[in-house]
Amino acid sequence: MKRFETVLTTLAIGLCLGFGAALTIGEMPAPSPSRATLPQAATGTVPTSIAPNSTNRQTRVTRAVAQVAPSVVSITTEQPRARLFGRPYRESSASSQGSGVVIDANGVVLTNAHVVSTAARITVTFADGLQADARVLGLSDGLDLAVLRIDPPATLKAVALGSSGALILGEPVIAIGNPFGLGHTVTTGVISATSRALETDERVFQDFIQTDASINPGNSGGPLLNADGELIGINTAIRPDAQGIGFAIPIDRAIKVARDLVEDGVVQLPWLGILVVDVAFSFEGVQRTGPKVVTVLHHATKPATIAANGHLQAGDVILAIQSRPIQGRADMNAYLSSLTAGEPLRITALRQGKTVELEMNTNIPGDKDGLKDAAQRVGWTLEPYGDQHRQIVVVTKVRRSGTAAKLGLRPGDIILGIDGRHVTLPADAQSAIQQALAKHRSTALITVQRGHAHGRVALAL
Repeated sequence: MKRFETVLTTLAIGLCLGFGAALTIGEMPAPSPSRATLPQAATGTVPTSIAPNSTNRQTRVTRAVAQVAPSVVSITTEQPRARLFGRPYRESSASSQGSGVVIDANGVVLTNAHVVSTAARITVTFADGLQADARVLGLSDGLDLAVLRIDPPATLKAVALGSSGALILGEPVIAIGNPFGLGHTVTTGVISATSRALETDERVFQDFIQTDASINPGNSGGPLLNADGELIGINTAIRPDAQGIGFAIPIDRAIKVARDLVEDGVVQLPWLGILVVDVAFSFEGVQRTGPKVVTVLHHATKPATIAANGHLQAGDVILAIQSRPIQGRADMNAYLSSLTAGEPLRITALRQGKTVELEMNTNIPGDKDGLKDAAQRVGWTLEPYGDQHRQIVVVTKVRRSGTAAKLGLRPGDIILGIDGRHVTLPADAQSAIQQALAKHRSTALITVQRGHAHGRVALAL
């Protein structure tokens, strides 16, 4: 009994001590504001000073994006499909995505040619969801540029134009587009390189801007901007294997091409009245490549000189135009495409181991005199043949001294195509040769049928 009373006494003392401790803890002061505490979940309205739309969070990039976003469009195209395995024909389509940018408030959009070149229908979508149908005003496959016309219900906002002529390596840039069909997406980076040549499976593109801003399929045709929100390039995703590398067509060239396409329907490339081939050579101890003049079309231009060196001659190698180094025919044409036809150009050429400085008047591409010169050198006569079911072009005469005869062509040969273009009339052949001349090419690739055999051969122009 006495032991039981001792246990009760001990429990009572413990309870009293515990109650007192509880009172003591409850009376402890709150933590000092100067001491760190875990953050508590915020409730109520976010203070105005840190609101998402606050100017305190605006940067040059966000301001540029806000300024240009209304001018950027996502492009959806429908591609016609042909019938398969002889089944009855049924019209169907597949969609693909790209981007574009408004360059004129009246509804002119600039994009890549490969985005729209085979489209049966084109739809553009703006950042606010507005949609409109578009049609192609003109395109240049060789320069990968196309101009679209849309008829929106209201006046549009055109992008501010910058310049690509004085870009600085490391300069910040912004790309806006429709990558993988994800709608208006913004990426940033810097200028990694300028005047970059880019080789694909189909051709070599010259004079590109290189950037580390992400440019993926669907970005093609969208704007590359400087930090002020000015358009400096047209993005193109023509290297699907590129990792961390993007490319853009310089705006100085793109906008000139766009104006040509809107006003004339074709790109007015300044023409030098010469035909060239690319050669490798050594100059001042450095290995280089450049366009070598193989033919001068004397009736095509009226050259003026700034020194007593005459005009360009066969055998000359063009080193520079307007003080810009030239690396080959494609590079020369890419640079000329940003210049205006009819204006004189300063040309530096290598002639018999010495440099000469010339001033050349330029002309409209492949004018009638130049075309006449080429026809005389080729020395063939073409005639149409066929009926309403099939039209073909047949060689009826071949002059012995012409390049056609040297190639082995003879009367009765059928010309099926020139440079990949289908030929059904002599005018088609004339147009294809004129395009080859406009690009300063010395040959045209012709597809010839003789009897049951056919093949492709290079015809000297």
